[in-house]
Amino acid sequence: MVVGGGSNNGGAGADTGGSGGGVVQGGSAAGRDATPGGTAGSTGTAGSAGMAGSAGMAGSGGTETAGAGGAAPRGPGQDYYCDPMAGLPTNPGTADQPWRRLEEVFAAGKTFSDGDIIHLRSGNHGSPVVKGGIAAGERRIISDPEQTPVLGTLRFADGATHWKVDGVLVSPAEADGSFTSEPLVQLDAGAANDVLQNSQVRYAPDAAAQTWDNAAWVAKSGTAIYVIGKNNQILDNHIRNTRNGVMLERTSVAGAGATGTLVQGNSVDHFWEDAFRAKVGDCTFEYNSATNSYAVVPSGTEADPPHRDMLQSYRGDAGLTSIDNVVARGNVFIARRGERYSKVPFQYNGHYTIQGLSAFDGPYRGWTIENNVIMVEVGLALYGMDDSTIANNTVVPDPFGADSEIRLADRKDGTPSKNNVVVNNLVHTLNISAGANTIASNNLTVATGAYPSFFLDYAGYDLHLRPGSAAINAGTMANAPTLDADRAMRAAPFDAGAFEASGAPP
Repeated sequence: MVVGGGSNNGGAGADTGGSGGGVVQGGSAAGRDATPGGTAGSTGTAGSAGMAGSAGMAGSGGTETAGAGGAAPRGPGQDYYCDPMAGLPTNPGTADQPWRRLEEVFAAGKTFSDGDIIHLRSGNHGSPVVKGGIAAGERRIISDPEQTPVLGTLRFADGATHWKVDGVLVSPAEADGSFTSEPLVQLDAGAANDVLQNSQVRYAPDAAAQTWDNAAWVAKSGTAIYVIGKNNQILDNHIRNTRNGVMLERTSVAGAGATGTLVQGNSVDHFWEDAFRAKVGDCTFEYNSATNSYAVVPSGTEADPPHRDMLQSYRGDAGLTSIDNVVARGNVFIARRGERYSKVPFQYNGHYTIQGLSAFDGPYRGWTIENNVIMVEVGLALYGMDDSTIANNTVVPDPFGADSEIRLADRKDGTPSKNNVVVNNLVHTLNISAGANTIASNNLTVATGAYPSFFLDYAGYDLHLRPGSAAINAGTMANAPTLDADRAMRAAPFDAGAFEASGAPP
């Protein structure tokens, strides 16, 4: 079942296979891999009260527009065209006389104004470095209808502002047969107010990735989307066959870097380190999904392999300022789901275990962690979390695991997490006694044997509440989100967990 309208046929380079059936969130990623459960619907149309599904995404509960307020009104711009098969660099860039590769357009120093659109046709567009800034407005680089433009890599250079790239495939293996462990998409420190949306970003197609052994995963994948600049948006992209999914970088002791970034509606499938990483504050991760984490171990790290997390934050050096005001909302994280690639095992309990949402080496302040669905062995692990709200999350192990918890822990220097609100969570194990001045209310623990009485279909990864579930009407309205993980309105008295059984579209 697919939540949201739209075709299962993607734009650029759709693959078959992956994570198995289920329900996925409304919203588009052009050319998403078609799984047995279908792919996401057309851009902007959200499903009605969707269900947690194979890609781990919660269905949308209303019409959504990408970013804050949708596309800006188009300025008095021009339309330009790139056609790697029929174009020439010396052409004027019209529909009848297109330029050739997008890479060549920016290398030639061409400039663009508010409202300009560069239309990409099928073929290899090289590895463009997007350049040029304007004070306001929007320039777009888009896939033309029924076309499959492929980029080896994509970089937004320092000073590239107000660009939107929509509906492309970034895959070096599919562009020219090459492999790299460098980022596939990078937004440099001075790239701001840019958007990447509805695109596929992968180091290789499934046919290649499923043949990779441990060494090949290390050598042929890296960070798919690496954001260093501020106030950018990463929306509704499908990220696959990668080491890391989306990383927001920090560039100063004071916390500068990819602040103000919105990471929304993206899926990460088949990865081996972190699906999402927040090294800065003042950013939002919402309605994303991640599943299928592999036990890849770089040579020499067998005794201390990389931390594996669905969403990880860490400060690093003790001299750095705290990471504040991060929002993690409505994300669905499932450790492993469906068919795996055969050369490397999935992460599994007790051996390179994948963790859910983890914040290490605090202090962290002012976080909002709500409506997340986390099905991993280690659920929410928060070390040095202060003045934050952890509300209405559903945290249980997946069918292969034994336990999952919400944990408040001390910083490395022994300072406890303090002044947090922990309410309405539905969790296998609640481990928050180490926190100081914690307001805890209406949290329910659910034992493994009770899953069938709480959830519609735990074995099928659907953690909506079953009629008669003890979580129904068990929540408090105080400090709780008014929408649930489906973005449906909660009805008083609120339910515990991510999903409201009686929720209505807002």
